[in-house]
Amino acid sequence: MLHFIKIQALVTKEVIFINNESQVILIIICLIFILSVFLAYKYNPFSYPYYKIEIDITGKKNVDIDEQIELYLLRNKENSLKEFETYLKNLNNWKQESEKKIENSILKKRRKAQYLKALDDKNMFCFYFIRRKTKYKQVNYMRYPYIEKIIYDSKNCDINAIREKYKKLENINFETTTKAYNMKNQRKLMTKKLRDKIKKRDNYTCQKCGKYMPDEVGLHIDHIIPVSKGGKSVESNLQVLCSKCNGKKTNKM
Repeated sequence: MLHFIKIQALVTKEVIFINNESQVILIIICLIFILSVFLAYKYNPFSYPYYKIEIDITGKKNVDIDEQIELYLLRNKENSLKEFETYLKNLNNWKQESEKKIENSILKKRRKAQYLKALDDKNMFCFYFIRRKTKYKQVNYMRYPYIEKIIYDSKNCDINAIREKYKKLENINFETTTKAYNMKNQRKLMTKKLRDKIKKRDNYTCQKCGKYMPDEVGLHIDHIIPVSKGGKSVESNLQVLCSKCNGKKTNKM
């Protein structure tokens, strides 16, 4: 009888241990489930597929990033727009697939909000202007060169901005950039008649230092706002300068 009671006590302890162990396992399963639901809720499956373009400007000074984008478009001229239109088709496919994910999700409202937050059509194209710099690393007392790419500047835009640039280039038959084209035209407007008019208006006198040059030696007709920065060849933007003052202005720019 005593032996039976001992066995029964052992069995009872074992059952209690098993029950406790089952409860622990159940709690762990519940915690894992709750964590999974939480992570699924927080996880954002939508990552906007930006189109990234690197433009190498190594060795170039006073870089105009808009002009660099035009130069990129000029590489393929009439066919340059196709690259961006192809990306646009791929982007639309991504949007359709994302919308299907939302419809098939049990977290529709959450996924819809995440999708809308991920959309960034105004910045779909990412232009990175990079400079390449040679650096060296030392291995076993030997120096080895390697190239490091440094992002000098960046610009984002949408398809409308690209189409607008393309249209402007198309209007000048892809001859050059719009900036270079305008500079060329403005210089054509600097006729002898206009130059003589400015000389007489300024009395052959440098508008910076006051030097009088009736013999016109060293006399320059200067654009107050440079053509490269949008200045026009009109009377209000022209002035007489001497060689020295004109040189100082050029060096500052």
